[in-house]
Amino acid sequence: MLGIFAHPDDETICAGGTFAKYAGAGADVRVVSLTRGGAGQIRDAAVATRATLGAVRERELAAAGRELGLTRTRCLDHPDGGLCDLDARALVDLASDLLGEFDPDVVVTFGPDGFSGHPDHVAVGGAVTAACRELRRATPVRLFHCHLPRSGMLLRDRLATWVVELTTRFQGTRDFVRALSVFSRETTALGYAADFVTVEWFPAGSYLVEQGETATEMHFLLSGAVEIRREGGDGRVRVVDRSGPGEFIGEEGIATGRPRNAHVVAVDDVTSLAFRASDPASLGGPAEQERPRTRSLPSGDRVDARVSTCIDVSDFVGHKIRATAAHRSQYPIDPEMFPDSILREMFGVEYFIRVLPEPELATSLLDD
Repeated sequence: MLGIFAHPDDETICAGGTFAKYAGAGADVRVVSLTRGGAGQIRDAAVATRATLGAVRERELAAAGRELGLTRTRCLDHPDGGLCDLDARALVDLASDLLGEFDPDVVVTFGPDGFSGHPDHVAVGGAVTAACRELRRATPVRLFHCHLPRSGMLLRDRLATWVVELTTRFQGTRDFVRALSVFSRETTALGYAADFVTVEWFPAGSYLVEQGETATEMHFLLSGAVEIRREGGDGRVRVVDRSGPGEFIGEEGIATGRPRNAHVVAVDDVTSLAFRASDPASLGGPAEQERPRTRSLPSGDRVDARVSTCIDVSDFVGHKIRATAAHRSQYPIDPEMFPDSILREMFGVEYFIRVLPEPELATSLLDD
């Protein structure tokens, strides 16, 4: 099995569970990244600089490969962010050379939507697909495009239930604060959850939550302190608690569906991660508009109508999360920080569209 992608970390985000599953079953699974990812973000300044990022991400890909059980990983040195500007024929020839070298039975790459819409992804997927179509005249090959589902799951609801069910008060560390910020925004941006996650600022003296209102959003405090104030029937207000960075606000109302039972007021200037359900009209974005024909699954996820393959990777979610954490410059997370139930729900299935061999035409309108 050969995965051909644009950047280190694509292999894990797009198909990490599937690669781990087949590698665990004895398959020879290899991954090639056409760039070293030198133009990517640096989300942990302690591990890379702009000058060293390419070399760091190449090492991260090797580390992620070990977590997934890959036989081999390789980074080529084409320009990150510039693959879409390369000569199209040259890119197809490069893909053909890789196919000839590795002689895979199965190839995995991006579809026309680039999984996330990234131009480099689109260019690589197109080149690999063209190379496989040319190769099939001489050698059969099974080609699959990775597919990104549009989940209806709300991370807000799962986190709220988790926190409420804890037997002790939750207090996230500084590392958890950073990890949740990255994890929540990345997973919602990619569509693994249906939340709208923003960083919000509240000046001292302002309300984050008002008693009696409908619970529609939850906050995770990043900085500053808040007071929990309960207002009695006589109009008198008393302070019943205080919260600071690393604590959730409003989780009880989300978990129970009941109106807010207290005010939450900023004592200092406060910043928070705010989790709320997305406006359905805002879901999808450009990538979704390019593939409007979708179907609903029993889980509530929406997938491209062409999806042919659903891989249960629930037993390999740990491999995928550890491999994600190995890409430290991009995902500074601790794989043990998040509840296993949430991770399995979000990442326990991976979807693919089989491109080659093309399905044969049916010769009957009835089941044979």
